[in-house]
Amino acid sequence: MTSIRHTRGARLAALTVTALALATAASACTSQAPSTASATSRMSERATSTIKPTAPTKAPTPGTGAETPQQAAAEVAKVLAAQAAAAAKPGTAGKALREAAYVDKALAAATAAGKLIGTLTAEQKADLALSPKDPVVLAVSRTAAYPRVILAKASLAGSGAPVIVTLVSSAAASGYRIASVARLLPSAVIGKFDGITAGSPPIGDASGLAVAPDALLAAYAAALAYPAPAAAEQPFAEDAYFTAVRKSVAEQATALGAGVTLKQTHTPAGIIAAMRAVSGQGAYVVAVIERKDTFTEKTANALTPPKAFTILSGKTVVDKTAVLRAYEFVVVHIPASGKATVVAAADQLYAASGS
Repeated sequence: MTSIRHTRGARLAALTVTALALATAASACTSQAPSTASATSRMSERATSTIKPTAPTKAPTPGTGAETPQQAAAEVAKVLAAQAAAAAKPGTAGKALREAAYVDKALAAATAAGKLIGTLTAEQKADLALSPKDPVVLAVSRTAAYPRVILAKASLAGSGAPVIVTLVSSAAASGYRIASVARLLPSAVIGKFDGITAGSPPIGDASGLAVAPDALLAAYAAALAYPAPAAAEQPFAEDAYFTAVRKSVAEQATALGAGVTLKQTHTPAGIIAAMRAVSGQGAYVVAVIERKDTFTEKTANALTPPKAFTILSGKTVVDKTAVLRAYEFVVVHIPASGKATVVAAADQLYAASGS
């Protein structure tokens, strides 16, 4: 557990700043299954050919999926193998492997996770890798347009917890890489998409949906803030992740006491994919939200930051303010009517600073 202490004595309460495991969103704990070392080794051996991702092998015609079912399955297998190889080599040694497996904010998150590996338990380390066993392609984008998207269901190598993996390819020569990994929330179900051969259309103008993706994400992020905003009718139903984040920050603020103030903001940081489900079942949006935690010391005392903070910021003592930044990856179902629901989520501390 991550903690910040006053250097003059009184211990401040532990601050939850590393990733909230989504299986823990309902139980408020971070227990996971033991490591499966052999699975990690097998995945690493399969990854040697993926350092340079391959481009899609066939240009689709209008009205068909961006990849055939066979091509989509092959791309997912390649990326899972590349991700496992990267997870097996944290730090600078795995830089090229991470760049082959991840893109954009998922790359920043994976890079930070590699730096923080020394702060993790054995079970958490085992779950850094994705399992190559029986992934399921849920959807692919329609037509030849870029970026192309593959949505897949996979599992963590150690605990076997189910995750939703979003792969994107920005151009014909770039191949697919991971743009998001989010843990499926308890009791959450992913609905049906059009077949892989036909592909799933983009949301477009959001007609026929209960709420537009941008408006939904803005409302969801604003409602997560601390101090909590005034209660209001929201376009989403509260989910296990939302409840866990709100509970955690409130407990932290109480434990810190009057000497330190805590402010937490959540800001939409981009939509990765927005695909319609089968007719009448709405759509699914994969997005990133940036969380910023700001701790301000109001007394003459300094703060002694935890190991994770020092690794990311280089600071061993903070005189006044500590800032922690994390990316929150969410998968949201937007129905044709009613309230939207987050069905998968994960977060990762990726930066820290202090003054």
